[in-house]
Amino acid sequence: MLLQSHEGVIVLLPACPGDWKKAGAFNGLRARGGYRVSCVWKDGVVTSYEIVADKARDKKPVRVRINGEERDVTPT
Repeated sequence: MLLQSHEGVIVLLPACPGDWKKAGAFNGLRARGGYRVSCVWKDGVVTSYEIVADKARDKKPVRVRINGEERDVTPT
């Protein structure tokens, strides 16, 4: 609902329930590859996020889908 990591892409809010879309946040969800993900949203739109490579082998950019758009993000 809040995070999906599959086939090399981290997707934020892939299936957020309608009752939760108004506003919300999560902190510390795990994504494949050793990443910790945090996110804030309002009206179903991601307003901020952070991807931390705390257990990843390196800090190479990762592919992230945010609000329907994919981009490469360098984790902290």
